[in-house]
Amino acid sequence: MLNDNIRTIRKNKGFTQEDLANRLHITRQTISKWEKGLSVPDAEMLSRLADELEVPVSELLGAGNIPAEQSDAIVEQLSRINEQLSIKNRREKRVLKAVIIVAAIMIIVPMILVACNMYILGTSEAEGLPGGYKGTTKWIYTFDDQEYKYEIWYDDNYECGTISIDENAGADLEKELLASKDANDFAAVLEKYYEDKGGELIHEETKGLDLKE
Repeated sequence: MLNDNIRTIRKNKGFTQEDLANRLHITRQTISKWEKGLSVPDAEMLSRLADELEVPVSELLGAGNIPAEQSDAIVEQLSRINEQLSIKNRREKRVLKAVIIVAAIMIIVPMILVACNMYILGTSEAEGLPGGYKGTTKWIYTFDDQEYKYEIWYDDNYECGTISIDENAGADLEKELLASKDANDFAAVLEKYYEDKGGELIHEETKGLDLKE
C-alpha cells in the first residue's frame, strides 16, 4: 500500500513527518493523511516525494519498474483514488454529524421535558394540587353509620381527571359517577344520591378552583 510504503521509507531515511513536509513545502498534516491512507499525492507530488526519499516511484507504489507510457494511467489512477477517498471522508463526516445531532437531541429533549414537568409540577404543588390540575375536591358522606370517601381532580374547564370512589359505594352509584365528565355533575350526583338515601355530608374540602354552586 502506498501509505505504508511512504511511512516505511520515510522512517528508513530517518525523516520525521515534519522533516519531509518541510522538504516538500507542504504541511505535516498532509504527510500524516498520506500515511493514514486518508489521501494520496497527485502524480507531480508523487514524483517529488520519490526524489526526496531517493527511491523510484514504482517502489512507493509497491510495483515493479513502470514504463514511461504507463505514467498517464498512474495519474488517472491516483486521481480516481483521491476522489474515492474524498467521497469516503465526506460520507464519514456526514455520518459523524448525524450521530452528534441525534445524540444532542436525545440529551436536550429529555432535559426540556423534565424542565417543563418541573415547572408544571412546581406550579401545581404551590397550590397544593396534583400536577396539571386546577382544582380538587374531597367529600366524606355517612350512611348507616359508615363513612364513604370520594375525591376528584379537574382542570380549569371542570373536566374530570382522576376520580377516587369509595370501594364500598354501590355499583349503580359508581357507574353514574364514572359517567360524569364534569366535576360539578359529579358533585351533584353524590349529593342527590345521599339525600335520597338519607345520608349526610360530614366533610367537604376544595383546593384550587372551587366547584360551581
